[in-house]
Amino acid sequence: MHALLWPASLPMADIIAVDAGDEIRSLVEECRYHTGLPGRQFVITGAERLAYWVVAHASGFEVTRLDEQGRAMGTAYVSARAFDAHVLAQAQQCGCLYTIPLPDTLGDTADSSESRW
Repeated sequence: MHALLWPASLPMADIIAVDAGDEIRSLVEECRYHTGLPGRQFVITGAERLAYWVVAHASGFEVTRLDEQGRAMGTAYVSARAFDAHVLAQAQQCGCLYTIPLPDTLGDTADSSESRW
């Protein structure tokens, strides 16, 4: 999978909370602009760190659940209207949704679509 994986060593202090007012679509597009990747990783915190790779499409989102190694476990296509009922939107509303800083915000540069840091 072409993804920036959530580094296991990345402290919680270095992750970005996805506030209720943030648009998932704009965060995904920001990642595309800075890295060339077609999506962005989001993590729901809790007893486990549930990771998802989200790609924005004109009509909604392609949401892929990732395992601990970043492999796809399953993909759902969610319309923009139905996204509010998705677990990612619910986690966002509860303050449990996070994303990782983009490589250029960490002082790194992504020079390939398979950058794994």
